[in-house]
Amino acid sequence: MSNASPAGGLTALKTNPPGFTTADAERIARELYGIDAGATLLFGERDQNFRLRPAQGPGAVLKLYNAHEDPAIVDFQIKALDHLALQDPGLPVPRLLATRAGERSARIEGPDGAGHIACAITFLPGKLLEDVQPDAALLRDIGRTVARLDKALRGFFHPAAGQKIAWDIRRAGELRPFASLIGDPAVAAAVARVLERTVERLPAFAALRGQVIHNDCNPGNVLVDAAGAPAVAGIIDFGDMIHGPLMFDLALAAAEAAGEGMGAIESAQEVIAGYSAVLPLQEDEIALLFDAIAARFASTFAIFAWRQRHDRRGADKLERFERSELPVFEQLLSAGPQAAANAFRKAAGLSSSLPVAATPKPPAQMPGASSEALIARRRRLLGSGLELSYERPVHLLRGEGVWLWDADGRRYLDAYNNVPNVGHAHPHVVEAVARQSALLNTNTRYLHETVLDYAERLCARMPAGLEVCAFVNCGSEANDIAWRIAKAHTGGTGALVMENAYHGGTEAVAALSPYGVPASDVAPHVRTLEAPDLYRGRFRASDPGAASGYAEAADRALASLMAAGHRPAAAMIDSAFISSGILDLPKGYLQAVAEKVRAAGGLFIADEVQYGFGRSGSHFWGFDFQGAVPDIVTMGKPVGNGHPLGVVVTRREILKSFTDRTDYFSTFGGNPVSAAAGLAVLEVLEREGLQENARATGAYFRQGVEALMARHAAIGDVRGTGLVMGVELVRDRKTQEPAPDWTRRVANLMREQGVLIGTEGPRHNVLKIRPPLCFRREHADIAIEALDRALAAI
Repeated sequence: MSNASPAGGLTALKTNPPGFTTADAERIARELYGIDAGATLLFGERDQNFRLRPAQGPGAVLKLYNAHEDPAIVDFQIKALDHLALQDPGLPVPRLLATRAGERSARIEGPDGAGHIACAITFLPGKLLEDVQPDAALLRDIGRTVARLDKALRGFFHPAAGQKIAWDIRRAGELRPFASLIGDPAVAAAVARVLERTVERLPAFAALRGQVIHNDCNPGNVLVDAAGAPAVAGIIDFGDMIHGPLMFDLALAAAEAAGEGMGAIESAQEVIAGYSAVLPLQEDEIALLFDAIAARFASTFAIFAWRQRHDRRGADKLERFERSELPVFEQLLSAGPQAAANAFRKAAGLSSSLPVAATPKPPAQMPGASSEALIARRRRLLGSGLELSYERPVHLLRGEGVWLWDADGRRYLDAYNNVPNVGHAHPHVVEAVARQSALLNTNTRYLHETVLDYAERLCARMPAGLEVCAFVNCGSEANDIAWRIAKAHTGGTGALVMENAYHGGTEAVAALSPYGVPASDVAPHVRTLEAPDLYRGRFRASDPGAASGYAEAADRALASLMAAGHRPAAAMIDSAFISSGILDLPKGYLQAVAEKVRAAGGLFIADEVQYGFGRSGSHFWGFDFQGAVPDIVTMGKPVGNGHPLGVVVTRREILKSFTDRTDYFSTFGGNPVSAAAGLAVLEVLEREGLQENARATGAYFRQGVEALMARHAAIGDVRGTGLVMGVELVRDRKTQEPAPDWTRRVANLMREQGVLIGTEGPRHNVLKIRPPLCFRREHADIAIEALDRALAAI
């Protein structure tokens, strides 16, 4: 099975192998590898595989990857095979062949004109396990061989080990919608129950031993001796490798290797016995083995159901699985988890049964640490002013992607946090931080390449002229330094900000953050601009002069500053207008304000803490989406995916005005670990296409919420682009009376349903929805349903 997937956020589902012919394959084999052989096309979902048959010898397999395959995934497979050749030379897995130039892979042009990666591996003779009925001896050898493979993979890691594929059973929650596509209602219900149980077991899975695993030792990828000896002749297809619980490899092998005349439990016992003889199992792995095996079956049935509807070619390979394995799945469920665990423990050589009460709990549970006790402790140690979200605060222990888990093991869909911009605990970012932390982290008065590599990548995303960086530790510091730079360059002291703006917590920036502050209490050197609110402001969406009408407020504010003796230094504006209620701006507004400020001698500072890094979907930066070019750009929150990092980018002459006057230095700003985190975030954004996902998913999400307006009069307006959305709630659509109490209630009701959102706006009546950028359509469906139910409840 390949890494093609029906789940959003994973690799594209549609089968799209290249269009090379057998003649093309024969030519490539000669030119690249010096192999003169006839070629036969083998099965492949996303890639093309050709059996090369020379006049003498076993031959080879030529792999031609589809043009959309991430080169890092190919490199992952190559490095893994090299590692296995060193660690266990006798292990029956393919060996890589070098090209005539001595390379492990090569770039070639396909019939479609696109670039493809080619590599070749040795051909392993034998029969596929799916074509034989294994006896007990062969089942044990399967277990032993999989254990040898896992032992050989110990200590191996690759940044692409975090690839997202549907065949990772930890992603079972994303497959749940496809259970309803299964024709047999009883099977559909069983699959849905297992997928839900798998989601509940995710925290426990996270506590197991983990490493890089093959993740697909199914009968289609296991070769047995063609002569009939009960022995494994090979394990092939390393395209689904991931970093995950070690036990998953055993579970997948035990799930589908049905022995002759044996039931599901008996077959699994033989595989487990062979595995544990080479690599002993731990108690927590045995206790969860039933769940992992059942999850593999359920995931495959769900994917097959999707493919039957949408991709018949991809479904053909799975039809045989459904016919042969459905009875095995039903036998497994009939046995139940406790009986299975007892049988599995016996097979692993552990004599006593594991009691039900000993089933592993989610990691880091804290018996006795109730929410009330934690709140009291928090107030004692951190003061009473530190805000908590929701009427019943959430005690979170871990996150992955768009999901969070609390101390009770309950899962929440995160539709609120933009700090983990590419997803909670993204393995590529985690690995980059861990790797650099293990090498070096120190202050920034030493030479180091990573921060320079990061600065180059970041500035390459900016408009021409924005080419130098100042690194700090958070968005507040970035805005603080930007404000100081603006004053140094312009000689001015006056600032323009939006009404109800928030830009940070330093003393200087707090003065630029009149969040919830009456106009009479705004600092003397600050003037506020009327929010360009097309829903309830002076100019509405139908007014063609809305942009210029709202921008005229800047003329009045600038004149007021000058009259008070404050030459303007800068206008600082959050390009997402989050604290204004997440507004859809009149086209040209932000550009007009920037031009007025520059004409008065000031600079335009774009605060990208909320909207930067692809959140708008159509553009990488919010200012670009709004059609404006800033003089200074500030970043925080999502820039390091949770690692404390802030950045200021500006023109060279502007920064020089500041550094010529100030001996500026930040001890940790741009340190090697922070730079590695920032660089990893950019790599993930590009590699996983998260900006495009924000565009497509955001449009789908907004349309779904807008459709709720027909059933819920409390929705007055829906705003936002990409993966930031504001839903304004009102008591009456005609009067537009704000409904802040309903807004708080809806956010709390959604929390009770396992979906986290926030509230925002000067009237506290806007639902703030701002999830990580790996948020997909199936997640949007969950949030829309929860919002529908919450609105119905009020």
